[in-house]
Amino acid sequence: MHRISLLKLERNVFCTAAWLITLFAVPVTSGSDEIVPFRSESIRCGNTLFVSGQGSRDAATGEHSTKIATATRQAMLNVQRALVGQGYDFADVVAATVWLTDMGNYSEMNRVYRTFFGDMYPTRTTLGVSGLPGDSMVQVAVVAVKGAKKPIYPAGMGKGNAPYTPGILAEETLYLSGSVGLDPATGALVEGDIVAHVTQTLQNIGQVLEAAEMKFENVVSSYFFFENVDDFGGINETWRSFTRQPRPCRLPVGVSALPLESPLEVTMVASRNDRRPFLGGTPPSDNYSRGLQSGELMYFPGVFQREGSMQEQVDAILDWNGKLLAAADLTLEDVVEVRVYMTDRGDYEAMDKAFERRFHARPPTRATVFVPRLPANSKLMMGWVAVKSDR
Repeated sequence: MHRISLLKLERNVFCTAAWLITLFAVPVTSGSDEIVPFRSESIRCGNTLFVSGQGSRDAATGEHSTKIATATRQAMLNVQRALVGQGYDFADVVAATVWLTDMGNYSEMNRVYRTFFGDMYPTRTTLGVSGLPGDSMVQVAVVAVKGAKKPIYPAGMGKGNAPYTPGILAEETLYLSGSVGLDPATGALVEGDIVAHVTQTLQNIGQVLEAAEMKFENVVSSYFFFENVDDFGGINETWRSFTRQPRPCRLPVGVSALPLESPLEVTMVASRNDRRPFLGGTPPSDNYSRGLQSGELMYFPGVFQREGSMQEQVDAILDWNGKLLAAADLTLEDVVEVRVYMTDRGDYEAMDKAFERRFHARPPTRATVFVPRLPANSKLMMGWVAVKSDR
């Protein structure tokens, strides 16, 4: 694909019985040197819509606001544009992820964010990160689902004032908000080491699962966000005590800050559909599934790289996951969501070009985030979701 400096190409890809690509041209200020990311802005698969991470860039001016209220409003308007373009609106959103470059802006972001929703908020995970593309202060990615949705609250908990819902059940899938180690009895974070926080966090998540008549055996995907990524090595025994084989896919990320100054935040997706693990010739792990298909969706764990050029690192991740895709009779064209976490923002352009070379036919949606550290001092991590659809 050729880059066009004055046009932003937004690819809306529908994966129902077949894939269709529609291109929309949006003016871009000629003086802007911001990279136009190679991605689909949204992908609709059946009733589910995946929307790429939207920053605060104003399409008319090419500028990012330096005021968090204005930046949040613009990011949400960009999300709205992607939703409306596919016949959705904010009432259909079931899960949102918000990345902030300054967690001190959390309250002001909340104030603006809540104005876009009516009676029911989606689930939400909020993360402090070291940077975002284009020097945006905020980025928002969402998943939306058409049809009936049920808000899920743990026993004894009613609708509060916070602009998110603990869980939302849409069809057979349960989306969960990011959870931290709050002690329900005191309303404060538990004291102790990372094991204490992981234990309490998973207990809290278990209450949401139970309210949806599910268990940890239904969980298909989990993200673990750490303020100190070195804590990742200390969670496996606790994690195994809560989960059973085939275990959920798992993605650990080091971030700059988390709500309530928690050392850990965990978010999950669960499903009532049968779970089918895939190895694709890769070695098994006792701690997580290499690839896990549930219904039409296939989830992947975080795959890390730290050696070689950015092209080589992207290629290594795609080749590794490609084995799992092939085992499930899928291809790169079936990947609908990619979350990219990077430690060096200077690698962004090279990553984007490498992404384009490999996903040139039908790019997935994508959110890219810069973080202080990844496990094993890696430079790059990707988390994927793919959809099995007729081609």
